[in-house]
Amino acid sequence: MSWKGFNMANPQDYSSLKMPKLKSPSINPKALIVLVLAIAIIGGTAVTRFVKAEKNRELLSWQNRLALIADSRQADVERWLDRYYKELSDVAGNPSLQLYLTELLSDPGAATAEDPAQAVFLRNLLSMTADRLGFIAPPSKELTSINADVRPPSGVGIAILDKDGKSLVSTSAFMSSNPDLPAKIEALPKDKASLIDIFQTQDGKSRIGWVVPIYPIQTDPSSAQPIGRLVAVKNVDGDLFKLLHHPGATDKTLEALLLRREGDNAFYLSPQEDKGAASQLALNTPDLDAAFALQSPGAFAQKRDGRSRLSLMTSRPIVRTPWVLMLHVDRDQALRDSEVRLSQIQYSLFFALCAMIGGIVAVWYYGTSKRTMLLSQQTKRMAKQVAAQEKLLRVVADNQLEPIVIADKDGIVRFANAKAAKVFHVETLDVSGKTLEALMGAAYAKSYEEANKLALARNAPFVRTWAQENDAGVKVVIRSEHIPLFHVPVDELEVPTAGVLMIDQDITEIVNEREHRERILRQMVDMLVTMVDRRDPYAASHSACVAFVAKAIASNMGLDRQRIEAAETAGNLMNIGKLLIPSEVLTKPTALTEDEMRRIHQSLQHSIKLLERVEFDGPVVDTLRQAQERFDGSGPMGLKGEGILITARIIAVANAFVGMISLRAYRDALSMDEALKTLLAGIDTQYDRRVVVALADYVENGPGRDVISKLLPAEKPQAQ
Repeated sequence: MSWKGFNMANPQDYSSLKMPKLKSPSINPKALIVLVLAIAIIGGTAVTRFVKAEKNRELLSWQNRLALIADSRQADVERWLDRYYKELSDVAGNPSLQLYLTELLSDPGAATAEDPAQAVFLRNLLSMTADRLGFIAPPSKELTSINADVRPPSGVGIAILDKDGKSLVSTSAFMSSNPDLPAKIEALPKDKASLIDIFQTQDGKSRIGWVVPIYPIQTDPSSAQPIGRLVAVKNVDGDLFKLLHHPGATDKTLEALLLRREGDNAFYLSPQEDKGAASQLALNTPDLDAAFALQSPGAFAQKRDGRSRLSLMTSRPIVRTPWVLMLHVDRDQALRDSEVRLSQIQYSLFFALCAMIGGIVAVWYYGTSKRTMLLSQQTKRMAKQVAAQEKLLRVVADNQLEPIVIADKDGIVRFANAKAAKVFHVETLDVSGKTLEALMGAAYAKSYEEANKLALARNAPFVRTWAQENDAGVKVVIRSEHIPLFHVPVDELEVPTAGVLMIDQDITEIVNEREHRERILRQMVDMLVTMVDRRDPYAASHSACVAFVAKAIASNMGLDRQRIEAAETAGNLMNIGKLLIPSEVLTKPTALTEDEMRRIHQSLQHSIKLLERVEFDGPVVDTLRQAQERFDGSGPMGLKGEGILITARIIAVANAFVGMISLRAYRDALSMDEALKTLLAGIDTQYDRRVVVALADYVENGPGRDVISKLLPAEKPQAQ
């Protein structure tokens, strides 16, 4: 919004705000070419990025899928290994085995005997364990055909070695069938369970074994030395490799393999689906998936398999082994469907882009050749209307009596009317673009900026009232209204640019008038209270004391200012009805008759009738009208609980308390403790519990006891 050259003092200056003459538009081939190229580049880039993002998403999907399968296969293989570790550890920890082995080692005669009893027991235990865990090879076809229960040495089984590696007991000449086994066992640590890694026999079979230390009976393995070792070897058959097949997998090229590093080669432990594939490949083979799996277990990548086909792969290390489980799938096969779909989408998007460019060219040509003149004329008319509205709004704003300012969220003024510019001591057109601090000073600007931030944060108008002294030293009260704007309506600002509309209103006269009215009301109340006190010397200061106690209770309960003042005013005026009661009744030194008591109780109703036409800021008359209601609803109007004004409940308690602790012509005053005890007895029946508790807290824990005592007369006044 620009107001340069506009002068409110001279209305003739309005004619200076003229729209520039519009030229007849013409076709601009260069602009069209630039637009088409820009759309082609942006559109082509967007399509390429979309296709690339979809491909990455598909790769991520396969990464997650392979990770889930690899995790499940890893877990199954590790459970398979842990099962044998546990079973063999349980056998090695068998107390009977430990006992008989200890006896066999400690009795040289038994160790050299032909077939000692300890050896028989241990051999039977090993045979049962071997049968149960599959450490005995099945009999040959020849033995099966003659139904002979004979198991020749097969190289698999279980044996117990002493600490020097000598075989003490074994199944079916197990150790003698494995001449290379002692060297493998000797290379393993003697004090913990270890794995004999998969190895090949001379007849081409794959075997695996476990070695578990045996400790003396009833000793702590962490501090004792093993007395022997349990060795178990079995054929690596389908029970391990079948764990590599994921149930439910439908991709034909999906394959899980067990790998091991041997020198500079990657060795395939498990059989591959490609029967002609090599069992080991060099680690430096370019982009070999097996080499990447061994070097970076756990990572996902696109590599090449043993036959140089692109594959998606991931891997997992198998704990307590040198193995790595590799899972790979043929990339072209895995991504074939998605790449076909993405190619179709890419062609469709490029076709749509070309169609859009053609449409733009056609619209450009039609618009510039057929409708441009009509649109320019319409635009010119709209611009004139906007300029006229802009002038009108400026006239309206500048003729307001209050300063009006619009500032953005950064405190930069974007608009100010003539009144505001006059306050800032600058020209109207020079206000825009300056900060609040530069226009009104740091002290005032800080309070305005804080109020603006609060209005923007709440997204609701914020009103504050503050005072200052003018140049003549007179106190001036200002009411500032801060209204949040979603966008400051200035042309050069980005949409949306949040801001605040600030309107300052001088309410000094309103405040002075209100204070004057309050002083008059206070003087009238004091006059009426004085008249009541003069007619009833026994109740002198009663109204003031009730008003003070009511104000203290309301403040202690945290009520707002209006209700606190209403309770105080009602306390001061509740006894003005006694002006209509004969003074001889008010000052009677003996007990009052029922009729006299009734007349005194009716004085409150007289007070209400005298005051009901007076306009108070708060519910003073309604408070007096409900002051005789009981909390349980048994009062004259039948109001109950929260249905009674809180100010009326406060007056009821304050009046009863002051009446009990005050001297009367016909009785002595009660102590404050006795009065509080009486009030507490009437909780939830006659009085509100919260009000009584607030009074008790003020008396017992606050200054109430001393202050109220000073308000009451110390002795009975003399009857007049």
